[in-house]
Amino acid sequence: MKRVAIALVVAIVAAIVAVRMSASSGERGQSTGGLAAPQEPPPREDPEEDAAASPAKVHFMRKFVAALTAPPENLMPAAAYAPLLKDGAPPIGCVDCHKSMDVEAKLATDPGPDAAQRFRMRRNFMVPLMEKWVARLNKRHADRLRKEVTCTDCHAQDPRDDAALLRTFSPLMMSFVSALRERPRNENPAKQWKPLLKDPRDSSMLCAECHGQEGAAMEKALPALGRSPLPKQDRTFMIRLMERWVHELNRRMKDRLVRAVGCTDCHEIDPRK
Repeated sequence: MKRVAIALVVAIVAAIVAVRMSASSGERGQSTGGLAAPQEPPPREDPEEDAAASPAKVHFMRKFVAALTAPPENLMPAAAYAPLLKDGAPPIGCVDCHKSMDVEAKLATDPGPDAAQRFRMRRNFMVPLMEKWVARLNKRHADRLRKEVTCTDCHAQDPRDDAALLRTFSPLMMSFVSALRERPRNENPAKQWKPLLKDPRDSSMLCAECHGQEGAAMEKALPALGRSPLPKQDRTFMIRLMERWVHELNRRMKDRLVRAVGCTDCHEIDPRK
């Protein structure tokens, strides 16, 4: 009995020493660049959202393929866009990469722009997706392309360039959000402007309505940027951007708005005319 007790004590001590050594090794690994203690995998996204992502990819793939021959439909289209396929080259379609797929059945899952929009607003979803598609396009279909395709063939700015996006979008977003509460500052402001929020004092996170946690962080940072002049932008880019923002505003915040917002709520003359 005495031997059993001694063996049990030894086993417990050995276990404690092993645990401490493992923790110490993990700390050293993190501080010196060596092997760190295993980390738990990050939690998966909402399963329902995972299921919705696949149809959204179908929607974006259709836009991606269409942009090879026609001006792209994105939030910041390249002003100097030119067709990316050579004259007379066979069109590129889904079966060029997905030969075993029932294309017609897959295309039928396209949820449409409204349902796919929440994925478009997530850079950590869109950027890797487009990088993969562009790399595959250049690798498999170089013989049909005029040149190697890059992000700026379809976008006014590289979506991966954080600094450029901050310079462009932050002042515009600040102006757009501010115009819900105070007189808009654009080149032809509406003379009869009135606050667009039911409660003009409403200061809850407006950016987060569309951008989630990223939007909440962005809105906290916006005031620190100051009232910088609005950067001059290509007209096509501005119209498409504002149309999207107004659409999302009306869709997501209708319970907080006096009424559905239109261009002439902030502009004396509709910029699209």
